[in-house]
Amino acid sequence: MTKKNHAWKACNRHKRFPSSNLGHSASKASSDGISRLFEQMGEKSQNAAQCGKTFVKCSQMRKVTVSLYYRQPTRKDGTANLLLAVHHAGSGCYIPISGMRLRPDQWDARRRKVVNHPRHATLNSVAATLLGAAENAVAEIMRHGGVRGLTTAQVRDRVAAILFPEGERDTGLVDVMRAYMERCKREKTAEKFEGTISHIERWRGSRARRVRFADVTPAWLEDFDSYLVTTCPSPNSRAIHLRNVRTVFNYALENELTDAPYPFRKFKIRTAPSVHVTLTLEQTRQLWRHLPADPLRAYWLDMWRLTFALIGINTVDLAALERVTQGRVNYTRRKTGRVYSVKVEPVAAALIAAHRGRKHLVDLLERYKSVHVVTGRGNRVLKEIAEDLGLPPLTFYTARYTWATIALSQGVAIEVISQALGHTYGMAVTLGYITPDRRKVDEANARVLACVCT
Repeated sequence: MTKKNHAWKACNRHKRFPSSNLGHSASKASSDGISRLFEQMGEKSQNAAQCGKTFVKCSQMRKVTVSLYYRQPTRKDGTANLLLAVHHAGSGCYIPISGMRLRPDQWDARRRKVVNHPRHATLNSVAATLLGAAENAVAEIMRHGGVRGLTTAQVRDRVAAILFPEGERDTGLVDVMRAYMERCKREKTAEKFEGTISHIERWRGSRARRVRFADVTPAWLEDFDSYLVTTCPSPNSRAIHLRNVRTVFNYALENELTDAPYPFRKFKIRTAPSVHVTLTLEQTRQLWRHLPADPLRAYWLDMWRLTFALIGINTVDLAALERVTQGRVNYTRRKTGRVYSVKVEPVAAALIAAHRGRKHLVDLLERYKSVHVVTGRGNRVLKEIAEDLGLPPLTFYTARYTWATIALSQGVAIEVISQALGHTYGMAVTLGYITPDRRKVDEANARVLACVCT
């Protein structure tokens, strides 16, 4: 009697532990095999066969469900992808929905809808269509063998394979660009690709998603360039978007996502020489001595002076500085990933003390919500100051060019200026064996500040 009870427990264990090894192995057993087991134990084969049929039926009824899911963002811009969740055997795996990055306030978890988004109606329509296709994919999987013995990840992969067949996956220019954009490690780079996608969607309208790599011919690129003239008059601005298309085309070819002819052999991306605004020594002295009556102008002029005193540090890096360590500011430049170390001269120390922040070294991000706002507001005010003084248009980046120009006029060697700006100089392999000597850079910065502040 005891053996018989244990046998029934073994047969029915899948009801309590559906993902157990016993359940997976028993699901593969035939009813004849279970009958032989019970015959050995002295039980009637008819009852055993009925038990086997019941077990197989229960294992076949294991459910797979799909739904829309949004998890808390981990990206620096505060957004996260909307996901297609595949639930099976008490766990879930996810498929990111390309092109649907949302902020937490743009997703209604109760209604499972996109809200507070400029394109919420379109996004909800796309999400609903994809969800319906996923449900049909699950039904097709259940009709062709079911999901017995499969992990949740394997079920997810089967659903994804039906939704995005290998022959059709990532064959659209916009879809591949979105996929490539998601792989970008730098937020600024991803934003540039997002801008290119927006231009293509505004240009092609509802047909943007149907643009294939085979459609991207030299004539298509010429037409796209002509469209960009309306919003990007500068050839260099248009070149950014055309280079993004070229990058994605190369990516698609390398990953065998297309075999379309390469259009950039016949189409050349046109650029214009960059015109950098640089102040002369006398103009820099005039700006340095200027004392605006408006507190806002005085603040932004101090930020420009501090940028100059720290050898043209980028605004994003200046805003992120947290401390002075042993009389130096050490940081990794966001744009290039290079490590910088700049000695804080007395004039820079005074400016830092006047505008020290609570969390950061200066209070830029305590006054304004983002670096983009800081750069936009600051450059606008700086141009107003320059106009009043009769100087060329002034931006934060002008400080970097001006520092290099004045350093050269004061006899600083090109190699030292290159090192100060973080540019590659000398033999790249040799540099790996040498610890940079910052003393020459420190002396150069002190010399430049001395001639400007006098």
